Order: sequence, then structure tokens, then C-alpha cells
Amino acid sequence: MKRKRPATPDEPAATPSPPPLPTSIAELVRRGNLTATAEGLAVELAMRVGELMSANGMSVNDTIATMRRVCRAYGLADAQIDITTFAITASYSPGNGLLPVTAMRTVTPTVPDLTKVHAVNKLVYRIQDGLALDAAVARFEQIVHAREPYPTWLAWIAAGSISATVQLLYSTSPRVLLLALIAGVVLNRLIAGLDRLGVPRFFQQLAGGWFAVALAALISWINRGGTPDFLVGLSPTLAAVGCIFQLVLGMKFVAAMQDAIDGFYVTATARLLQVGLETAGIVIGLFTGLDLANRTGLFVYINPNPFALAAPPIQYAAATASAAVWIAGSFVNWRTLALTVGAALLAWFGYSMALAAGVRMAFACFLGAGVAAFVATLLVRHTNVPGFAVVNASVVALVPGLTLYQGLLAIVGTPTVAADPGRGWGLVGSAAAMALAIAAGASLGTYFGRPIGDRVMPLPLSWYGRLRDRRAS
Repeated sequence: MKRKRPATPDEPAATPSPPPLPTSIAELVRRGNLTATAEGLAVELAMRVGELMSANGMSVNDTIATMRRVCRAYGLADAQIDITTFAITASYSPGNGLLPVTAMRTVTPTVPDLTKVHAVNKLVYRIQDGLALDAAVARFEQIVHAREPYPTWLAWIAAGSISATVQLLYSTSPRVLLLALIAGVVLNRLIAGLDRLGVPRFFQQLAGGWFAVALAALISWINRGGTPDFLVGLSPTLAAVGCIFQLVLGMKFVAAMQDAIDGFYVTATARLLQVGLETAGIVIGLFTGLDLANRTGLFVYINPNPFALAAPPIQYAAATASAAVWIAGSFVNWRTLALTVGAALLAWFGYSMALAAGVRMAFACFLGAGVAAFVATLLVRHTNVPGFAVVNASVVALVPGLTLYQGLLAIVGTPTVAADPGRGWGLVGSAAAMALAIAAGASLGTYFGRPIGDRVMPLPLSWYGRLRDRRAS
């Protein structure tokens, strides 16, 4: 046997050639070595539809129902779909010993774009009417890559305007509303900047709490010093409360409650934990910020008495404006905006009537949210409008931001008001009860609205279709 001559010191040793890189699935499909199947394309389309809806904050029940409609339209009635927190799994077994088609996708939450959800709902109705699979995939690609319906900066202003619209419930002063608008936009961009840097949501909320306290301390200091004249006499409490409304996680809380009612307990538990941690970030930010202000001698004024609401017409204007700017920050069309304004009117009407009847505030929040959710679900059940987003936006004005802020201030105290932990924790508990009542009312109204909408709403739609056919003939 001939032996291999060893390499001399002047010769480089022979290095083994690296193993060939694995060929990607996309490259195999491009070459034609891995042909796509109709079942695989249908499952992939359903998965991508579910990913888009989940990333935009839709409930698990609505997302799975939409995915199943896509699968059934293309003959995959036995497809199994599951969503656990941010993981979507879909599997279809054709039987007869054939290999199943299984896919899993992780959802990354993004800035909501409800126009895409609206377009996907419309696409799914077209799929059920017989749209070809290839055409459906092409249309979905157009939806995903479509531009927003209006400039991004306009959505930023809308998202930041929630501070001003909420303060309209208590004050019509142009100075107060302008300051709230500026502070809201700055806070919105602060949170967005921290998110781009990869800062966890807990610390984003913590920074938001610090911002609210810093704004209140600044206005309190200006009121003491008398300059600048434009800001003298403004309420620091109202300024901070507007920021808190912008930070409170109403939509996520309602989504978690609805998932629990629908039986998705793992996802509901994860979402509730997320809401709890992020709300704790707000509370800790307010708590530590107020404590630091007291220790450093900064003057933070608190109004210990509840603020009187504005006149009823102003209240309804504030409630509808809050809902409108809240949902406009998520890119919506005019139809979704109009339905949101109507639902907000119903929510505030139910809340006001309940208070006038002498019920407790938490129960009034429950009734207001329940009425709005029930009617909104009936109206959007057989339309393309994302009803879940409409319901959540309609209850923004009911969020107990003022109660939470006053409770925390009562716990830590201020230079002008002594700490009263008993009263403070009672107010915090009341705020938690009101938030839970809002979520429960919205979830219950949606729960009863679904089956009634499925049975009642097709009747006028079918009558309208018959009338249209008669006119055409």
C-alpha cells in the first residue's frame, strides 16, 4: 500500500473541503425539485392570515375562526388549528397513509394596521365565494405590502391626541388641551423610540410613568414660580392623567378576558400576565417618580377631590373623540371610524344612565362596555370591519386613569397633602375593579352578540340582496 507523504514544514497541510450548504426550500421550489401542493398552499395562506390578525391584536377566537374559513373553502375541513400565546400551528392530514401538511409560525406583534385586517376579512369572504387559490395568494401579497391609507405622522398625532381628548371630559380650556396634545405626542414618540431600541415593554411603561410625574412636577413648579405665563394655573393632575390614559392597556386586557371566556386559557393567562407586568410598570413608574420628587424637594400638587365632569354634550364629544383618535392611530378607513364613534356614544350613554340610576361606578362601567360591545358585534358580524378593535376603542373614555393616579398620590403623599395609604389603596382597588368591569362587560357583550348576530343579521342582508336582484331583473 502506498503511504501518503506527510507534508513538509514548508508545505501547507491539506484542509478538508467544507460540507456543501443545504439547499433552501425556496431554492428547491424555484428549480422545480419540490413542487407545491394545493393543500400546502392553502395551509400556508391560512397561517399567514392568522399571523396578520394576531400581530394586529385580534382575539384568538376571531383569528382561528377566520383561518378555518380559509381552510374549509379549499377543502381542508378537517384542518387542526391552534394558537398558544404567539405561536400559530396548523395541520391537515389527508388520510390514506399520505403525509400530513403541518406548519408553525411565531407571531411578532407590530403597530396595528386595521386597514389590512379589514382587507383580509374582505378577502376571506371572496375566498368563500369561490376565489381561486392562486388569486387569493396574490391578493394577500398585495394586502401585506400595501401602504397605509394616510401618512404615518398623522397616525402619531392621533395616537398622542388621546391625552387631550380625555381631558376634555373635565376641562375645555384651550391651554390645557394644547398642553395635553403636545405631551401626548411626545410620550407616544418616547415609547416608540424605546421600542425601536429593543427596551422591554415593562421599562417602556416605567419610563411613561416617570414622564407623567415629571410633567406634573414641572407644571407645579411653574405655578409656584409664576413663569412662563402660558402655563400658570394649569392643573398638573389633569396633565398627568392624560398621559396615564395613553399608557393604560385597555385593548390587551379586554383581549385576555375574551380569550378566557372563549376557552383559550393558556393564551389568556399569558396575556393577563403581560398586562399585569406592563401595568405594574406604570404603577412603579408613578410610585418611584413621586417618591423621588418628594425626596428631592420638587413640588407635586395633587387635587384630592374628584374632578367634576363637563356638561353632558362635552362628555359625549370627549368620549367619541377619544375612541376616534385611539383607533385612528391604528390606520382605519372611514367605515370603521364611523362604527367606532357610534359604539363610543353607546358606551358613554350606558355608563351615564347607570350612574344616574344610582349604581356603583364599576357596575356602570360594566353596563356601558357591555351595551357598546353587544351592539357593535351585531353590526359588524357580517361585515369586513374588525369588530374587536371597534369594541376596544369604544371604551377608552371609561378607563379609570384619574382614579389610579389619585390613589397612588394618596399612598406616597405630597408636600401639600399628607400620605393616606388606606384611602390610596382603596382608590387603587377601585381602579382595578373598574378596569376589570370594563373588560368583563366588553367580553360578555361580544359573547352574546356573536350568536345573535349570526342569526339575525343575515336576514336584512338577504332581504337587501333579493330586492337588488328584483330591481336588476
